Amino acid sequence: MSTGKKGDPTALGIFSYGFTLFFLSIYAMGLYPWSESIVMIAPALVFGGLFLLIAANWEYNNGNTFGATAFGTYSAFFLSFAVAHIGIFAWKFSPVMVAHFVGLMAVAFTIMTLIYWVGSFKMNLALNLTLLLLLLTFILYAVPLTTLNSYMMTALGSFPSALRPAGYIGLLDSILTMWVGAAVVINDRWEMAGLNPPIPVFPLAKKKQN
Repeated sequence: MSTGKKGDPTALGIFSYGFTLFFLSIYAMGLYPWSESIVMIAPALVFGGLFLLIAANWEYNNGNTFGATAFGTYSAFFLSFAVAHIGIFAWKFSPVMVAHFVGLMAVAFTIMTLIYWVGSFKMNLALNLTLLLLLLTFILYAVPLTTLNSYMMTALGSFPSALRPAGYIGLLDSILTMWVGAAVVINDRWEMAGLNPPIPVFPLAKKKQN
């Protein structure tokens, strides 16, 4: 039912990011064979790529620089990640080369996420912790992927064994992300009904008094 209020695209962006991270994390934890890359490629293209980019555009139209930039850059990460693993591109490069590429992206997005994390100190604790866990996740991806070589791959036997720590932290982050997304959707409806929001996010900055 329409209320005349402009919609908030934040929930779409947060859920798209959270679902993509969930699939990537369970894959990194070794719950699926390494050959079943569709488990991470499809969500990265659709949720993390397309829908996150749509949310970024809507945030831009709403004048939300933080949301537009964060959603837009993470969309670029997931799209690049998916392209690097699609057969038509990946077959030209060795698994080590693909791993190094993803590792370098993880380094770059560690820096980006640090910037967003600092910015979130004036937002709410739930989002702040979400970005902190994502920061740790990127670090745990960057270290093994940028240092991996053919000998280490043979010794380890598979990528997942080296990526499991990132998978565990990423899974925890995806669950917290869904909490934040649920807060945006449910709290909005309760506030429209004149009720107190049921899902706490713990604001870190006081609202300015008019």
